[in-house]
Parts: sequence; structure tokens; C-alpha cells
Amino acid sequence: MKELKKKESDKIENVRQVSVEKKTVFLGTAHPKKGHTMFEVNHKLKTIEVAEFDISKTLEYHDVKRGIKKAPKSITKKPDCIYVSALNKKNALRFLKREIGFDINAKD
Repeated sequence: MKELKKKESDKIENVRQVSVEKKTVFLGTAHPKKGHTMFEVNHKLKTIEVAEFDISKTLEYHDVKRGIKKAPKSITKKPDCIYVSALNKKNALRFLKREIGFDINAKD
């Protein structure tokens, strides 16, 4: 009788790590007015900070030919963040409350 029973073999799983490709996606442009600061608002953590720009160190030939003398700046978008151009933090919070209905001081 022992010969008729099936033996369960060990299960072998092939596990391999898959690399995740990071792609930069163009979301749009924001041109802050003169004297304004770009703020980064994290709506989950309810924090507001000055956004950090990634400055390109090269100018393209076509830009120089058109008269653009500044290197382009870009912001790497962080998850759960909204970017607002305002004069100061108080005005950025006012804009968020008026336009989006988001209040940092409100408790959920």
C-alpha cells in the first residue's frame, strides 16, 4: 500500500528581480512671475516647502541663437505633491484654500 501513495515533491519557485524603469514624463510648464517662489505642497503629510530646481548646465545652440541666455530649469515631481507659484508661504496657502479647497491646518 505504501507504494501507491504519491509523494509530494518540494515546490521550487523561480524568483528573479525585475528592474523598474524610471521615465521622465513632461507634465507641463509653470512660469512664475518675477519675485515669486515655487512651493512644493505635500497634501498627505500636510507640509509646504520651497521646491528644488534641477538646473541644466548646457545651453542648446538653437536657444542661444534665439537669444535665450539662461540654462533651462526643471523640477523633479515628488509623489503626493502639488506645485504652486506664490510670493510667500502665506499666499501659497491662501491660493490652495481658494482654488483647490485644501487647508493644511484642517484636521482630517
